[in-house]
Amino acid sequence: MKKKTRVWILIVVAVVLLESGALYVLRPSAGRWRSDAVVKDEPAAHALYNQMIAALRSADSLSYRCSYSQPGQRVEQYLIWLKKPNYFRVEAINARGALTGTLVGDGAHLWVYWPGDCPLIDPEDTNIPREQWSTFYRTRATAVGRHSIAHDALDLGRGTHMLFIDPSTFHGYTDSLQPYLDGVAGRGTDKVGQEECDVIEVSFMNAQRTWYLWLSQRDHLPRRAKQILRGIGTYVDVEVWQDVAVNAEVPADKFAWSPPEGWRVWTSTDPATKLLKAGQLAPDFTLAALEGGKIKLSDFRDKIVWLYIWRSG
Repeated sequence: MKKKTRVWILIVVAVVLLESGALYVLRPSAGRWRSDAVVKDEPAAHALYNQMIAALRSADSLSYRCSYSQPGQRVEQYLIWLKKPNYFRVEAINARGALTGTLVGDGAHLWVYWPGDCPLIDPEDTNIPREQWSTFYRTRATAVGRHSIAHDALDLGRGTHMLFIDPSTFHGYTDSLQPYLDGVAGRGTDKVGQEECDVIEVSFMNAQRTWYLWLSQRDHLPRRAKQILRGIGTYVDVEVWQDVAVNAEVPADKFAWSPPEGWRVWTSTDPATKLLKAGQLAPDFTLAALEGGKIKLSDFRDKIVWLYIWRSG
């Protein structure tokens, strides 16, 4: 066998072994992913879930206060107003009770603005004078049923929460989780405040994400929700819906905003401008290891490092 052929065979074998090793290391363990937590779909419970979606989509207007928290953290809030065909307003309130940002949909465009500095600015970006940090806003066109308020609301301040039930469901939007729904199971009834509720469990992507929803028997909308994310560790979030008003009159000025004179549209920096150049030394960093402990890039100096980045849940 020619020497060149032997070299290529060794390279192929090395690549196969490397990929196999990576799959083994990255493979989710049963203890973390809890595949046994996938619920068996129950028609009656699934009907309650569908009833919630239908209640959201059939209303002419909807407003509510969504409080959310994680274990050991203080409560933060979204104040939400929705109106057909394509109007919306979301205000984010932090744990100190201060407004951090506002999202407005006027029927054709959305606007995002902040009471102080734009949280999207990189503090290390020296191209934007400090005195201009509070004069930015975001805007873009929004087609009915084709945009996600839950995703846009993440721009309302650092550390904001991703809403479980996307408010854009009200406008006909179907969020990206729905094709990965495993099943819906009934968990009896419970009372939240004065509301009698049906409780259901909903799992997605082999129970990588699980929702528990307390649905009011009166209007079929949530009054409480708990989300469990299973990945490297388990994360729990809780939402409470209060002041829920269906088909109430909402003033038109809730859905109107225009930028003050001198303000400018925020344009995100191209990520490519921050990439390392060929031959440039990579900065050291530390990550949590899948099986516990820490991994430092510098531990692998003078070796080839393969970074495999993924998201679960």
